[in-house]
Amino acid sequence: MSGFLGGLFLAGGLNAEPQADATFANGLYGHAVGQISRASELERHGKRREAIAAYELAGQLSEAALSEAEQAGATEEDRPPDRYYECAIAYLHAGRLLARMPEEDKRKEEDLRKATMYLEMVEKIEAARAQRENRPINPEVWRVRNAAGYACFLRGELAQARVHYRAVLEMNPTYHPAQQAIAEINQLEQKENELFTPQGRTLQKEKTRKMIRDIVDTLKLVRDIVSLGR
Repeated sequence: MSGFLGGLFLAGGLNAEPQADATFANGLYGHAVGQISRASELERHGKRREAIAAYELAGQLSEAALSEAEQAGATEEDRPPDRYYECAIAYLHAGRLLARMPEEDKRKEEDLRKATMYLEMVEKIEAARAQRENRPINPEVWRVRNAAGYACFLRGELAQARVHYRAVLEMNPTYHPAQQAIAEINQLEQKENELFTPQGRTLQKEKTRKMIRDIVDTLKLVRDIVSLGR
């Protein structure tokens, strides 16, 4: 991984001109998008571990592109929010696949943490732009909250997932999968409430994980969110 990224940085040269830096950042972003497509193709062919690695590489390339944009002088507010969104997508897809592998729990948690962080940045940038330009927030932000809900769902943070899905319904009342997710969360908490207390989550971690995986397998919501509204 470090060799591949290092090769890209060397290929970009050491030109400190802002325009060159911006061009390099765009190139890194293009590679990230290509890796997401490659990962999706690998997943379709059942190559799960290879797909996970490709999704994670896409996330790392996206992060490198954001870092280069920062070096070029672009402020966080000026960077295109879709760059953060693509980064979040990459890590969310990796976390989604890792959720099926109990032995990779730590890796899953880290990928989903990053996905949540970058989704929060997208919403923050869009909210700041709306306020600065005195206009309504982009209505497509519901997709960001939808993805954040899914990330929380996969992490077992059901209460926070419900908050996100309620926000989705406020912005897009006809999005029935969010209603379905809330109902599923409510039912799960009512049935196995003790699992989601701090003590219960520690004592019943394996059982909790299995319950979440079972819901991920059966809930239509998941199939909708996998594409993140694309």
